[in-house]
Amino acid sequence: MNLPLLFARRYLLASRSAAGRSQNAINIITAISIGVIVVVTAAMVVVLSTLNGIAELVDSIYSPFDQDITITAAEGKTFGKEALDLEGILTLPTVKNGSWVIEENVLLRHGDQQTVATLKAVGPQYLAMSNMDQHMFSGEPTFEGLNGPAVLLGIGLKTDLNVALDDGIFQPLEISAPIRGRKLSKYQRGAFETIAMPVRGAFTLNMDFDTKYLLAPLDIAAELLHYDSAVNALEVQLNNPKDMDRIANDLRSELGSGFVVRTRHQKNALMYSTNASEKLFTFIVLAFIGLIGAFNIIASLTMMMIEKRRDMRTLMGMGATPGLVRAIFFGEGMLIVLVGTVVGLLLGLAICWAQQYFGFVELAGSVVESYPVRVIVSDLALIFVVVIAIGLLASWVPLRSLSKRFLQATAANA
Repeated sequence: MNLPLLFARRYLLASRSAAGRSQNAINIITAISIGVIVVVTAAMVVVLSTLNGIAELVDSIYSPFDQDITITAAEGKTFGKEALDLEGILTLPTVKNGSWVIEENVLLRHGDQQTVATLKAVGPQYLAMSNMDQHMFSGEPTFEGLNGPAVLLGIGLKTDLNVALDDGIFQPLEISAPIRGRKLSKYQRGAFETIAMPVRGAFTLNMDFDTKYLLAPLDIAAELLHYDSAVNALEVQLNNPKDMDRIANDLRSELGSGFVVRTRHQKNALMYSTNASEKLFTFIVLAFIGLIGAFNIIASLTMMMIEKRRDMRTLMGMGATPGLVRAIFFGEGMLIVLVGTVVGLLLGLAICWAQQYFGFVELAGSVVESYPVRVIVSDLALIFVVVIAIGLLASWVPLRSLSKRFLQATAANA
């Protein structure tokens, strides 16, 4: 039997039912101590889960255009397809799919409207890799038009150019690009290659992509840009995106220094590092608030030690050591923290569950109706460890100095 824990538990439970003005004060201070731990712990769960949800939302917005792994040339803008063994890469058990990519700035014209956009030419399998069917605003997610190949436009570009969807009748979209190796001049249209393509559909991801990107078949772009067999990149989709760092390292070792292999996170390093830094800073601030709030435990333990001096005198008269008495009040402090932490975790999880299913906190003007939340088990474990550590610090450090005075006075009167 753990005697200090037994006494600590009885004191914690007895403080709820005992009568008397001093006991009521202890009850209130103990309840405040537990309440502070509950609120801080729940706040950590909710805030970190919300940041996880927002990071996941941002990742889902960028992932259609940034596959798990992108392979580019270490030198120069393009490389020949024969330089990479696409079939060999696709046979890897960790790889789900892949597509060659050509990406260049082009000039789009429709009637009197024109604008500069980024042409991203890919294979037809890329539409499935990017789940394009889930991002269509209108039309169909395919490069097959009514009378031949077609393109997909961001909804912002489609609106700006006032171009209609492919129906086989209306004037198609004109795409112009500078011919490689030919000197540009705004007065020399011969420096540009132009093709006319119908628009099969319009997609929507976010304001940046919707007003910037045009998706087109790879062979059409190669002909327009005179790329022949050259491409800008190979984008690879993995079976398990969690393995992207390990697989990227394996590909770097296999491909050598002639190619640059980057994960989706490395391509958008600033964005992901900013999210991680924001999460870390928020966690530190909440932990600091918890540290300040946990010092309510000092007041609770001090009142408890004053109230239980007679009990301590009796215990020491029966042979209890100062260490045993000190362990009783340390256990009391840790029970307060443990109860507050568990209740706070459950409360935070309940709030996150309610937000996921009911969305009572809305996110106006965004791609989602309410704040996204994502609970990660490792975050819960970290919160539990940190709050318990804060409680240990708040219970142990001041208890050593406080108990000396009370124990010495009690021992003298015993």
